[in-house]
Amino acid sequence: MDKNKKVINFNRNIKFNIATAIIGAITLYVIIVIFMAIKKEPVTTYKVNKTDINNNIIIEGLVVRNELVLNSDKSGYACYYIRDGEKVMKNSTVCTIDESGQLYNTINDSESYDDLLNADDYNEIRNLISLYKISYKDVSFYNAYNFENNLNNKVLELTNEVLMQQVGGTSTTLSGVSSPESGLVTYYVDGYENFNIYDVNKASFDKSLYKKNTLKTGDIISAGTPVVKVIPSEKWNIILPVTDDQVAAIKAIYPEEGDRINFRINNSSYDMYMPFEIFNGSDGTYLNISLDKYMLNFISERFVSVEIILEDDAGLKVPVSALTEKEVYQIPLSYLSGGGNQSTNNKLNVQVMGQDNEVTIKQVSPIIYKTDEEFCYVDPLAFDETDVILDINTNENMAVSLIPKVTIEGVYSANRGIAEFKMVTVIKTIDDFALVKSDESLNIYDNIILDSDKVYENQIIY
Repeated sequence: MDKNKKVINFNRNIKFNIATAIIGAITLYVIIVIFMAIKKEPVTTYKVNKTDINNNIIIEGLVVRNELVLNSDKSGYACYYIRDGEKVMKNSTVCTIDESGQLYNTINDSESYDDLLNADDYNEIRNLISLYKISYKDVSFYNAYNFENNLNNKVLELTNEVLMQQVGGTSTTLSGVSSPESGLVTYYVDGYENFNIYDVNKASFDKSLYKKNTLKTGDIISAGTPVVKVIPSEKWNIILPVTDDQVAAIKAIYPEEGDRINFRINNSSYDMYMPFEIFNGSDGTYLNISLDKYMLNFISERFVSVEIILEDDAGLKVPVSALTEKEVYQIPLSYLSGGGNQSTNNKLNVQVMGQDNEVTIKQVSPIIYKTDEEFCYVDPLAFDETDVILDINTNENMAVSLIPKVTIEGVYSANRGIAEFKMVTVIKTIDDFALVKSDESLNIYDNIILDSDKVYENQIIY
């Protein structure tokens, strides 16, 4: 063997490097976390807000009045010169019937009213137009037709005396229609004039069957047909169809019939207070509101929208999808006790069996979701199935496995990064949202899980 030839043996045992192991472990952890984050479905949260819910009931109502229809004794052209809604005296003339058409033709043949009207007459017409412009609303556009009739009748009223002189004044072809009662004048008929309140049914509110015949100057009237209508009384009624739920809501606020119910008509901002009654019709339940004023405001309307004012509900607004349920223990209140120097009873005494079969008592502080007059409702996660709770006042005990369970409703709070169950009491549900009480464990601006089905209790969210 060549003595100059050397053989070098390498140590094949690799020394354990702690720093390398730590770096490797951290790298592996980061990879796992990133992989789980990519694979994990994102959880959406919702910020709780405070809200008020308007409980007012809006119903389409039927207007019923004492309405006296006057028929014409003659045939001819109707000439109106009393403004719609104006009050007339008993036995006064409310319109004339032009049998020959001479008066009507005189009006149509006049090229200008300059010779018939003076400056004061034009001012009255301008005032009528100004009043309409001030009170105009898009929701009551139909009043434009009433305004047209009022304007035509006003012009005829102002020109009537001059025209009567031009056609002879005492013409035998003109006959007047007088009102047997004093009252408000209106110019339409619709078949509801002799309507009995207690004969109401669902068909009474069917607008597709409703026909309103407007009476206006120049109409050819046949003898024996309606020519004008007089309303002799300021008393009138609004009849409303109501459901059982609406009746319950109304009686909760207005328990006694005869009480004055608070309501608004046709989106008005003016609150009215009038007596009411609820009665059963042939095909349902109806609300009858009795009024003794404001007749003139709605004299041309048979159907009105009535908003019955009820108390608003206030609370926290949460999505229905956030609601979930949880089973909790229902434990008698007598089992609660204080701890140490505490005066508040918020602890439970649990019997614990030691290894030497020695029984000891320990106190636990479970989550108590709510209490009532008899029971407290406790989170089961604070106990084992083998535990026994003790009433230290009576020495009675109860095995946890035998404690009754009840279901409560709640949401998962995400404020602390975990899905923490918080009990809620739902006041009412509207569409996709629920109104819950604001004086419980859930608070305004809390972050909750939007879809409770996507998580489980105490799951780590972030």
